[in-house]
Amino acid sequence: MTKDRYVGIFSVLAGLVYLASAIAIPVFEVSDDIGPRTFPILVSIVVIICGTFVLINDIRSTKRTVFSWQFIVQKDIWLRIALTIAGGIVYGLVLDWLGYVITTFIFMSYVFSYINVGKYVENIFIAFAFSTISYTVFAIILKLSLPRGLLGEILPF
Repeated sequence: MTKDRYVGIFSVLAGLVYLASAIAIPVFEVSDDIGPRTFPILVSIVVIICGTFVLINDIRSTKRTVFSWQFIVQKDIWLRIALTIAGGIVYGLVLDWLGYVITTFIFMSYVFSYINVGKYVENIFIAFAFSTISYTVFAIILKLSLPRGLLGEILPF
């Protein structure tokens, strides 16, 4: 199988699992105007569509290069992937307790520390900007509920 075939199959399967999870999200009468399911359902549909296009293009392609996982040759890349997955799991576990802004800032700083090595000021700036801007867009402008965590008493909104 080719790399595109693996990516397409994984994307479609992951999108279907995410879609099933999104549909299972309970909706309460006091929830946001658009509800908690809308964004996850849109993301899952986009992932499924993209994976389907990748599969179709791979099936139609005349060039077929057999894919090798190359765990030993590309061990740095696989280590970064494993570190990102581990960080994502920790992110999910502490999100409610620390809150969106703090957890996202820490996660972004953590990921940038091994992707953008040695650029500490730039990494901290990007992590801070991303966490505050995304919180502003989703929590304030779109009025979606994001965990406030430790900043619950400090945030005026």
